[in-house]
Amino acid sequence: MQFDDFIQKVQEQTRLATREESIVITRAVLETLGERLDRKVRNGVEAQLPKELKDFLLARVESADQYELAEFYNRVAARADLKHQNGIERTRQVLSVLRQAIARGEIRDIVESLPGEYEELFKHEPSGETER
Repeated sequence: MQFDDFIQKVQEQTRLATREESIVITRAVLETLGERLDRKVRNGVEAQLPKELKDFLLARVESADQYELAEFYNRVAARADLKHQNGIERTRQVLSVLRQAIARGEIRDIVESLPGEYEELFKHEPSGETER
């Protein structure tokens, strides 16, 4: 999936008013995911993304940062300047688009590399695909 297609799908899922808002939430989610994943898993995901999304995923990478799911949501919300509940919803929506963009095996690797509570990030079905 190309960058523009990914952002368009995020905008459809989130129903955000502008492309720029969709880019901001996508960046916040992928940066946070990138800092949470170990290098091997991150490299597998990165290999399937267009350059712009790779840059988001790798923006905050030094070593895998260990924190709970609640902190993941807090970081996304802070980076996207959202209230906590909106951060949760937007995170799930962006990750539903990521599920469409990369191989199932990579999603499985992400889920298996994170604590069990993170599974909820990858269980939500896309909600905006039939609405135009």
